[in-house]
Amino acid sequence: MWNLDDENIYTKFYSFTINEAFTYGNMTEGQRDKDKRERIREAANNNFPNDRPENKKWAFRITFGKSGGRQFDVENVPKLIIDAFCIKQISNDNSVFTSLGLYKDDTIDEVIMVQVAGKRNNESYMEIEIFHKK
Repeated sequence: MWNLDDENIYTKFYSFTINEAFTYGNMTEGQRDKDKRERIREAANNNFPNDRPENKKWAFRITFGKSGGRQFDVENVPKLIIDAFCIKQISNDNSVFTSLGLYKDDTIDEVIMVQVAGKRNNESYMEIEIFHKK
């Protein structure tokens, strides 16, 4: 049930990489949560599928590398990514990427799993894979 690579249970919907790694909660101009969600959406927008399965349960696998030595909390990575594809949050952000909404709200009723793994790296990145349950 927890193996996103099990094609009997999950289908990979889309994947993309963003060339930075960040967490939520920064209030610096240009680094606010809304700014980061919009950068995630911009990175995802290239070739994002138009056809979406209806009423599906969604899952995310997030793998990241973080450069430098500053504190970086793994558990704070997925929030912005999950919120970036939430229809309610897209609307609240007044995002230009309205077509990226996958689910009404980011609750357990629609987003059922998040896997996150990271490491220190020479360059920062986040690889984001989006799956839906069959």
